[in-house]
Amino acid sequence: MLKLKKKKGFTLVEIIVVIAIIGVLAAILIPTMLGYATRAHVANSNSTAGKMRDSVTYFMTQAGSEGYGMFRTHDAICDVDVEIINGNWTVKTSTQDVFLKQYATLWTGSGTCNRDTDPDILNAEERMASHLANAFVELENGYCRFRLVGGMCYALYFTDEQTTAVDDMPPFNSTTGWDVDDFHWGNDEGGITVNGVTVGTSPVIIV
Repeated sequence: MLKLKKKKGFTLVEIIVVIAIIGVLAAILIPTMLGYATRAHVANSNSTAGKMRDSVTYFMTQAGSEGYGMFRTHDAICDVDVEIINGNWTVKTSTQDVFLKQYATLWTGSGTCNRDTDPDILNAEERMASHLANAFVELENGYCRFRLVGGMCYALYFTDEQTTAVDDMPPFNSTTGWDVDDFHWGNDEGGITVNGVTVGTSPVIIV
C-alpha cells in the first residue's frame, strides 16, 4: 500500500494544460491540412480536364479521318455537354450543322453509353461517350463542358462534384476559351467557384 501511495499521477491542472496545447495545435494544423487537400483536389481536377481535352481532340481527329468529323473552319463551333452518372456518359452537342455528313448522318444531338457498349453501332455522340468512358474508367460521376472549333477542343472545364452544369462558371466567350476577367473564383488561387465547387480547366485558368 505504501508503494502505491508513493506513485504520483497527473494533476487536473496538468491535464488541462495538455488539452489546451492540443487544442492550439489543432487550430493551427487543421486549416493548413485542409488547404493542402483543397489544392490537391484542384490540381487533380486540372489534370483530368487536360487529359479529357486531349482525349476529345484525339476522338475528333479520328472522326475526321473516317468522314464524320467537323468542318475545319474557324466558324465551325460547337459546345458540348458531358454528364457522367453512375458510369454512364451522356454527350450532348449544341449544333449538328458544323459536322461532316460524307457517308452517314451520325451527329444526332445526344447519346448515352458506357465502357461496355460497342461503339461501332452507335451515333457520333454515343461513340464519343464510349470513347471517353473507356479513357476514364475511374470516373463514375461528374460533368464537363467543352468547345469544339474546327474539330479541335479549344477549352474545357470539368468537375467531379456534380453531374450538371456549374451555374457560376463563366461561359465560353471566344473561340479560344474564356476571358480571364470573367472568372471570379471563390479563393485567391483559382479552381474553386464562388459557390464552393471544385472545377478543373484546360487551359488552366488561375486568377
